Amino acid sequence: MTHIDLLTPQVAHDAKVQAAWKALPALAERFHFSEAEMRVLMGDMPRATYRKGVALQSTRLNRDQLDRVSYLLGIMKALRLLYVDSLQAYSWIDRANSLPPFNGMTPRQYLLEGSLRHLSDTRRMLDAWRG
Repeated sequence: MTHIDLLTPQVAHDAKVQAAWKALPALAERFHFSEAEMRVLMGDMPRATYRKGVALQSTRLNRDQLDRVSYLLGIMKALRLLYVDSLQAYSWIDRANSLPPFNGMTPRQYLLEGSLRHLSDTRRMLDAWRG
């Protein structure tokens, strides 16, 4: 049980939302995602919503959007565990990959198709790869 689990549902949700907004700029920086790419990864989020959320860290996120952030953080964590060198970990996303589900695409290309399933598949593949 985490400290968030001990809070009221609304307070816990607000804490998760704030943490998600705080994480998004760090994810963008580490993986060199542009704002437009981050908005695609967030489910084609409108530009104004994305900018307001990053600036205020309080704009509402729905379940789908929270799941997307969770998958992106999981991908980042898995890569940090797989690669000792952070440069290799964060550049992995731009290297062509013949393994499923990428089938010759770079993970960036695959993820930017925008599907929640693509985020999930990537996270699951990395988790399986690291054992």
